[in-house]
Amino acid sequence: MKRLMAEKIILPIPFYPNTSDDPNRCAQVSMLSVLKYATGKDFEIEELDRATGRRIGLGTSTPQIAVALYELGLEVTYYSKTDASPWLEGEAGVRKAYGDAAEFTLKMADIPKIVEAVRKMGEYGIFELRQIGMDEIEEQLRKGRAIVALIDWNTIKGRNAYQGHFVVVTGFDDASVYLHQSGPADPSQNMAIEKSLFLNAWNANGTDNDLIVVHGKR
Repeated sequence: MKRLMAEKIILPIPFYPNTSDDPNRCAQVSMLSVLKYATGKDFEIEELDRATGRRIGLGTSTPQIAVALYELGLEVTYYSKTDASPWLEGEAGVRKAYGDAAEFTLKMADIPKIVEAVRKMGEYGIFELRQIGMDEIEEQLRKGRAIVALIDWNTIKGRNAYQGHFVVVTGFDDASVYLHQSGPADPSQNMAIEKSLFLNAWNANGTDNDLIVVHGKR
């Protein structure tokens, strides 16, 4: 019996390093990649700052990214294991839903921008409250769809404490997941990460298994 050839897929998604020395810009740099891949158009990082409502010193939430990509002309689906609706009640809703973890969650959050984004993603119908598995991630990549995922970068680096980081998942093979790691420290194109390590980083407390699938242009 002939041995089946190992499967390997790496999508030709453009890579952009984060040259701003601001680690909180990983969301916008990831957006540069998927927008160029899906539309063929070049965007300025400042344009994506405005589209997401980014404020210096604060993070960008997954709802802000998903809504901005949709409004820039992409068909997207945002998956998460955590219900985003408590954000509609602002800080009080988040504290009620998250309990002791609320302080950490709110520390880097631009609450008005997240409330607006959660409201819009409900209107646009781009959110699904479920955690997808590795098999479904691979199937999306087989279909040529780019993926933006929130992972704990400190899990990848073997360090303690949570460090949320948005990456573009570009492919996979039998052993690894490939991703664009924008930096600013050690940016890497199509970086190979062991599947088990990627899943640990994506399953880490704080990521909510957030993931955005970019289907293409609307």
